[in-house]
Amino acid sequence: MKKLLTVALIILSLLFIIPTNSLAQNNEKILTDTFLTTLYPYINNAVTGYYGQLTQFSPADAKVISITRKNEGGYDFDVVVTIMPFEKAHIYLGTDTVTMNVSAAGVTVINYSHKKSKYE
Repeated sequence: MKKLLTVALIILSLLFIIPTNSLAQNNEKILTDTFLTTLYPYINNAVTGYYGQLTQFSPADAKVISITRKNEGGYDFDVVVTIMPFEKAHIYLGTDTVTMNVSAAGVTVINYSHKKSKYE
């Protein structure tokens, strides 16, 4: 009887632990997507400035590479994001890296670099 109770408790414990992990992963995805959505206008302006015309990119293809806090305890961050701009029917132009400073004063693009695709 004790063995049965112990096994039942272990199984119930595992059932409650597994959803917590997936919930944490889901929350991380939501936070990342929210952050990228907030940065979207700044990235879009940087892309237009680089290419000289309105060029599309999908936020779904954007990846946050790094977030670095400039001063311990401060709210001043350097953020590096990669995107894959395209034209027409998703003809990718390469991979672009946008470095931004995010602080209470706003968002500033501090660097933009382009790596050509093999088709360019």
